[in-house]
Amino acid sequence: MSIKIKGSPNKLQRSSESKVSSSAKKGNAAPSKGKGNASSDSVDLTDTASKLQQLEQALADIPVVDSGRVEAVTQSIDDGQYQINNEKIADRIISSENEINNKNKQL
Repeated sequence: MSIKIKGSPNKLQRSSESKVSSSAKKGNAAPSKGKGNASSDSVDLTDTASKLQQLEQALADIPVVDSGRVEAVTQSIDDGQYQINNEKIADRIISSENEINNKNKQL
C-alpha cells in the first residue's frame, strides 16, 4: 500500500510510509482488496497546512545569530568602546526571574 500526500515535502511522505510498513510488519494492516494490486490512498493538504509548511521553511532559513551584531560588539570590545550597563543587566535578570516565578505559580 502506498500513500501519496499532495502538497507535502518528501519528509512527511517517508514518515507515513514507515508508519504503514511498521503496522504491516505487526500484522495490523488491513488485507488488500483486489487482484494483488497495491491500493493507493492520497491526502490533500489544505491551504492553511501548505502555508504553515512555507512559514516553517522560512523560519528555518533565518539565521539564529545576527552575525552583523556579533561583529559590531566584537569590534567595540576590541576597540575598548563597549560599555556595560550593570543596572540594565540586573533589571533584566530580575524581570526574567519574575516571569519564571509567575509561570510556575500558574502550573
